[in-house]
Amino acid sequence: MYDLEEQEKVDAIKAWWKDYGQWVWGAVLVLAVGYAGYQGWQYYQRNQAAKAGVLFEAVRVAAQQGDAAKTLQAASVLQEAQPDSALATRGALIAAAVNHAKADNAAAQTQLQWVVGHAREAALVDLARLRLAGLLADDKKYDDALRLLDANHEPDFAALTADLRGDILLALKRTDRAREAYKLAVEKSPSEDVLHQIAQSKLEALGDPK
Repeated sequence: MYDLEEQEKVDAIKAWWKDYGQWVWGAVLVLAVGYAGYQGWQYYQRNQAAKAGVLFEAVRVAAQQGDAAKTLQAASVLQEAQPDSALATRGALIAAAVNHAKADNAAAQTQLQWVVGHAREAALVDLARLRLAGLLADDKKYDDALRLLDANHEPDFAALTADLRGDILLALKRTDRAREAYKLAVEKSPSEDVLHQIAQSKLEALGDPK
């Protein structure tokens, strides 16, 4: 059960997220698009997947130019033409980011589910689960979001996964478990990382366990 002081701390975290949550989301999307673009290019270089490479380049260029319609169209063409290509999953990640920026979260969820079902690289699957869990949490589908996060095991996303789990557990008023999740996020992130500082602030706001 919450006392008044603890409820005020929870409310403060929620207010912080309302003010800065979109910035955090944006930072993660930069990571997602950057990771997708870099890894996609490396894949193209290694395997000379000419057709998929050309289609992916159309997605990347359109996204870089800020043309949402062309980005989504190019990503759709890539997914239909090369559904088994590693570049198609990267294109879907970019499409999901664009859809989210357009406030079309249903379409973003569809793209992320496609990545989870098609990606063969564990890191990309975990990244898609992480973003999908965030969208489900926005829709207050907390149990579904937690199930997705429970399936994440890639070290590269351990801190992000723990931090989001903490937010969801806090929304469910499971304060002790939220505190544990934020503590893990702090432990799994470099001290100079923005995420580390954010998770540390949330942990401090919750205070010591009663």
